[in-house]
Amino acid sequence: MSLFPLTLLQATAACLLSGWLLQGLLYLAQRRWPALAAQRSVWLGAQLVLAAAFVLPLLPDARQLSVVPELSVPVSLASAASGVPLAVDAPAAGLPSGASWLSLVPAAWGLVYLLGVACTAWRWQRGRATLRTLLQLAQRRRLHGTDVLEVDAPISPMLVGVWRPRLLLPAHLAQFTPEQQQMVIAHELTHARRRDPMLLLLATMLQMLLWFHPAARWLAGKLAWAQELGCDRQVLAGRPARQRQQYAAALVKQLGLQAQPLPGLAFGGGGMAERLLRMRDGQERLPPALRVLTVLLLCAIGAASLALQPALAWTAAAAPAAMPAAWRNPLDTMRVTGFFGVVREITPQGHGGIDLGARRGTPVHAAADGIASVSEDARLGKAVRIDHGGGVESLYAHLDRVTLTTGMAVTAGQPIGTVGATGLATGPHLHFQVTRNGRLQDPQQWLAGLDANASARALRMRKQQFGR
Repeated sequence: MSLFPLTLLQATAACLLSGWLLQGLLYLAQRRWPALAAQRSVWLGAQLVLAAAFVLPLLPDARQLSVVPELSVPVSLASAASGVPLAVDAPAAGLPSGASWLSLVPAAWGLVYLLGVACTAWRWQRGRATLRTLLQLAQRRRLHGTDVLEVDAPISPMLVGVWRPRLLLPAHLAQFTPEQQQMVIAHELTHARRRDPMLLLLATMLQMLLWFHPAARWLAGKLAWAQELGCDRQVLAGRPARQRQQYAAALVKQLGLQAQPLPGLAFGGGGMAERLLRMRDGQERLPPALRVLTVLLLCAIGAASLALQPALAWTAAAAPAAMPAAWRNPLDTMRVTGFFGVVREITPQGHGGIDLGARRGTPVHAAADGIASVSEDARLGKAVRIDHGGGVESLYAHLDRVTLTTGMAVTAGQPIGTVGATGLATGPHLHFQVTRNGRLQDPQQWLAGLDANASARALRMRKQQFGR
């Protein structure tokens, strides 16, 4: 977690780029296909993609999704992110140097982000408090066969609650004709049947998470507008032109009587002129092929935003103790039968470590000091991981027997188990693997003399694929 402020800053930048790309593409698509405006799934999906582009890079294992080479962080930035004092000489005036100021940016943005989330949550809570006040003043009555809450306030008709929504209506609705009242109530009840209050709450939570992004607010407005258009379409389905005119007149009259909607608590958005035009002419349907294409586009942008983010790592000078020049060999007699990165039938994505051939029961030793953890699964079989500090871990897999327990401190050369063939193994051998900050490393950087102790077949396969 020492690089979390830097990762947060990087995730923010990636989210901003993804959001602007999404907004631009969806804006052009809507101009070409106006029916896209009424598709809730498109606008909600775009918000979820944007949230994933921001949140997933912050998860511990997300760096493994990246296809970009590891990005080394300058020592000054890494020191600031980890809370270690900077080894930078201060100017004569006592002010921090330019590098020191730069190193404060990630931590400063982390603080600003948390304050932004808190402010957004406070505004939403303030709207909830206003709504609770309205509910205390509301009176129960039955209107057109529906139990409603009525309040003498210049609000728009709305649903109150997420799981069991209730209908809150303004008293000025009595000025409408019975037919208009019935259609306004039908509109709100359609929101309830379509589970729009749940989507509204989800969109509000996403806006809190992405308060810094203008595209997130734009997408939330488009989602609210799509909810309104979808309800209009269902309410007006099969109705004659006269009722359509009555419904449009009710909306215009309501707009003149209401105040601003409560933020995050009422539906809205868009322009009344466009809405009335859609009521008059009807709303066209989006072709199924275009829906599929839109979903694929959203998925592609989300995947690209994750895959193209470089993993952050300290430069070598930041933690020299965690990167020894060479470790002890895990076996007393080394015989390499498979090199790192080599593609074989059982490793089509490239071998993640090295294979060391040995008889079952051959002792396996810790390559360096660290803290051990023991696991067993169908792929690796019985395995031991050793955390050596500085983000470096070694893995010893397919063991026949393990001689330690999770949490034990081990020293270089200490026996940790014996060679076996557990898990997905074609025969007794040791699979040895090294990761640094979650990314696979070539064990040849850590173990000496592997080429001199490799089988002819292993050397030949590596040369065929890598030319060395």
